[in-house]
Amino acid sequence: MGTDNQYIMSKYLFFFAAALLLLSACNDEKKCKFKPEPIFENGLAHIQAYNFEREGNQSLESMLTDRGVLVEIFQDICTETRQEYRFTVEGNFQTMPDSMWLREAPRQFVYLAGLSPKQEGLKAWADVIETNRDAFKLGQELEVQQGIFVKVDKVVGPDKATLLVTFYQP
Repeated sequence: MGTDNQYIMSKYLFFFAAALLLLSACNDEKKCKFKPEPIFENGLAHIQAYNFEREGNQSLESMLTDRGVLVEIFQDICTETRQEYRFTVEGNFQTMPDSMWLREAPRQFVYLAGLSPKQEGLKAWADVIETNRDAFKLGQELEVQQGIFVKVDKVVGPDKATLLVTFYQP
């Protein structure tokens, strides 16, 4: 009987120690030097709806343009930087060739750059994508400068399509 109790007690202590380890790992959240900041702001012309949410080192910014494009920007900034722009439109784009998506990516950034002087810098990303357009393959990262990667991709369904452009710096 004593051996059974010792066995049960040792199992209980093992699970208790494992739970404490998990809890301490959760509380050891990375301390990041920077936090993501909004790229846009509420009240811009041509923006019908706007939202920005930040939690720790990640954020999601979303806006609906007067052209009917839902723009979502996911940022993850800490030891590395990742920004993913998602441009979603209604309609069936399943038969569009990859080249169309690679032409559309810089167009979207030119449009965003024109929303206000604060966003003018986004034109540089349009130029980078356009200059390297022939080297891009959908879904694959391309190093456009030393240590800076860009990926252009798409998610297409029968009712809507999303153009994804990700900027990544490890």
